[in-house]
Amino acid sequence: MDESVSIAMKMLHIDEDTARRNSRPVNEIGGFYFWQPGRGGSSLLIGGDGGVLAATSAVSFEKHLAAFLDGRRSDDRA
Repeated sequence: MDESVSIAMKMLHIDEDTARRNSRPVNEIGGFYFWQPGRGGSSLLIGGDGGVLAATSAVSFEKHLAAFLDGRRSDDRA
């Protein structure tokens, strides 16, 4: 989880405590879901393979996960 926390801190511009508090495991991807607290915050899915998919607050968790499972990524690590 530590590598995922570091990625979330950098991409969401949040501190470590916020990243750890605003995250949960996602078994379907062997990784984690992170979100910025507060209205309008962005979110990230970080897979066990290090692949990352960012989304705005307008995207539901279900749609975000479906896109990740479909192979979409925000970076070239996928």
